[in-house]
This record gives sequence, structure tokens and C-alpha cells, in this order.
Amino acid sequence: PAAAAAERATRNLFIGNLDHNVSEVELRRAFEKYGIIEEVVIKRPARGQGGAYAFLKFQNLDMAHRAKVAMSGRVVGRNPIKIGYGKANPTTRLWVGGLGPSTSLAAQNTSTKVVRFLVLINFNTI
Repeated sequence: PAAAAAERATRNLFIGNLDHNVSEVELRRAFEKYGIIEEVVIKRPARGQGGAYAFLKFQNLDMAHRAKVAMSGRVVGRNPIKIGYGKANPTTRLWVGGLGPSTSLAAQNTSTKVVRFLVLINFNTI
């Protein structure tokens, strides 16, 4: 189960059990300390049709994971929130986190490289 959940990890977080009146500003304020949030989408079903929920898209998976671990069960507004990973958006890029400050930006942007025995492939060329 834990391994299966890790396989589904994405940079998109589903935030459930939100107060119906929660604002984008409140969500950004609660989550921005964990990383750069690129997009916030709040859904408010009609009264009696369930609580509000939101999707937060972080700049990368590391940021989303930190936010999920730190914020699960915390109160935002008046309710303890539930957090899960949202659906992945198809991409031709592969994210590798934890490279450390010794990896230069130029090296991080090459289309094919080897980092600590891991080969990254530019999927656009396949």
C-alpha cells in the first residue's frame, strides 16, 4: 500500500474537507511555505452536495510531498483537511529531486546526463 501510494505521487495535491468559504489566499498562505504553488483551483459543490475541495499544483514533486506530509490533518479555516495526490498531467519530462546545491543549473538543464548512476533521458528524442 505505501509503495503503491508513492507510485501515484504527483505535484498536484487534492485538498478535501475544506470550509465552503475558504479562499485562494488562505490556501496559498497555508501551503506556500512548502514550495512554489503554480495553480489553485477551488471547487464548491452546491450546499448539501458535499464540502469544498481544491487542487494545488506545486512546481515539483518534492514541494508537493513536503506539503502533503506536513499538512495532512491540519486545520485550514474551520476544518481538518484531507490531502491526497491528484492526477498526473502527461509530460515528456522526468523530475529528479534531491540533487543538492553542488549540481549546477547548467547541468540540471542538459537533455541527457548521468547523475549519481542515474541516466536521464529526454523523452522528446525517443
